[in-house]
Amino acid sequence: MWFERIVAEGLSHNSYMIGSGGKAAVIDPRRDCGVYLILADRHDTVITHIFETHRNEDYVSGAPELAHRCNAPVYHGSRMDFAYGNGVREGDRFTLGTLELSVIETPGHTEESITLVLVDTEVSREPYMVFSGDTLFSGDIARTDFFGPERKAEMAEKMYENITRKILPLGDGAILCPAHGAGSSCGSEIADHPFSTIGYEKRTNPVLALGKEAFVARRTTESPYLPPYFRQMETVNREGPALLHSLPRTHPLSVAAVKSLVKSGSQIVDIRSPTAFAAGHIPGSFSIWRDGIASFAGWFLDYERPVVLVDDFSLDLQPVLRQSVRLGYDATAGWLAGGFPAWFRAAQPVGMTGT
Repeated sequence: MWFERIVAEGLSHNSYMIGSGGKAAVIDPRRDCGVYLILADRHDTVITHIFETHRNEDYVSGAPELAHRCNAPVYHGSRMDFAYGNGVREGDRFTLGTLELSVIETPGHTEESITLVLVDTEVSREPYMVFSGDTLFSGDIARTDFFGPERKAEMAEKMYENITRKILPLGDGAILCPAHGAGSSCGSEIADHPFSTIGYEKRTNPVLALGKEAFVARRTTESPYLPPYFRQMETVNREGPALLHSLPRTHPLSVAAVKSLVKSGSQIVDIRSPTAFAAGHIPGSFSIWRDGIASFAGWFLDYERPVVLVDDFSLDLQPVLRQSVRLGYDATAGWLAGGFPAWFRAAQPVGMTGT
């Protein structure tokens, strides 16, 4: 057996790869999915299964993209009518060499949420790993507010019952592999741990220490923030995102071209540091520094208008493009050649904060 955890920086998203006997499965893949193909080659294996533990709200699913590139089927919970893939139900099992993955239906975060239980039959029939998606995190549980205030109590009760009756009884030694780590907007107090175990969570997770009544009451009164782009992600991930085939290709834009794009309504995203932006920027542009794209682009950018990137020297834009496509911002018109200094040297209008 082999195992890999792949972290999407900024989103605090975890995806996983497991393999045995020349077959591999990917769980909750990100959209820029080349990493899974590289890992498959490294382990001399073929990706035969792709699983989604739930319809994601905070990033674009990579399942359709990966399925297209490796010709493997996608599986997700059957309680939602996805436009792609195959529905699975409680008790369904999948075999990869000596590994067996079984499905547990665990609604609460979403109606179709599932948990995958891994057994390595070469060693034991005891659960070895539990891929809990957005149900149980390290130190926290997932939010249950996506269906509106009128269903908060209902979804919280489902979450409690599924965790206590289906996941916790899997055994204290089972390794817990959640879909998110610390910093994710899908939980408020996720611990900064790469892994956990069922037993550790039973002893240390403060939410699990609550009885059912207190658990439901707490979830009913909570009002976590909801980034506006979540609704777009819900639709995209139900219908299936457009295929990328590769990261979008961008090209340099002259000052005149950027001026024209500004007039036509394009969104100007200044990825320099906030202090550099404050000292001078293209009027009307957004200040979202490189490492802030994953956290803040979804709050301010829309999906209809193209995006123009502005940097100092426009070096190494690939990480920015990766973060953008993970959030569904595919229409990057290009980047200002020469960066903001070119705009300044061309004697164009300059905005400054605090003036």
